[in-house]
Amino acid sequence: MKFFHLSDLHLGKSVHEFSMLEDQEYILKIILNIADEEKPQAVLISGDIFDRTIAPTEALRLFDDFLDGLVRHNIEVFIISGNHDSADRLAFGSRLMDRSGVHISPIYNGIIKPFILLDEFGELNVFLVPFLKPVQVKRFYLGHEITSWTDAIRIVVEHM
Repeated sequence: MKFFHLSDLHLGKSVHEFSMLEDQEYILKIILNIADEEKPQAVLISGDIFDRTIAPTEALRLFDDFLDGLVRHNIEVFIISGNHDSADRLAFGSRLMDRSGVHISPIYNGIIKPFILLDEFGELNVFLVPFLKPVQVKRFYLGHEITSWTDAIRIVVEHM
């Protein structure tokens, strides 16, 4: 199964008060063109989709256009929230988008279920683990000692 992996898009970023949006739009169009040529079954976007937790409207529109382009190519999309994203905001509408093939890491509730993809080689389980702080994991696993980021992720993976 062919995947494209993207991360750290930081849509809406400005550098010294100069908006990067035009450059970001150009790059996303290039990615869509490459997807058209390479025909991946899925795209994994792992974190920092936006540059800040409350993304500018223009960045939201750009990402919406990009997702629409991927779905039009019949590509499954998997999105994981990063530390710059608001997991709550990013997950808005995720149940509706899920039906279109756009899968967003849900707000962490102690359970991470896989999305199952099939190809000629069999099943592939995709687990969307969002950016998590140890305190977010501790509240679901009170009987476990979680004192570091490593402990938190280890517990999450052990329970998947």
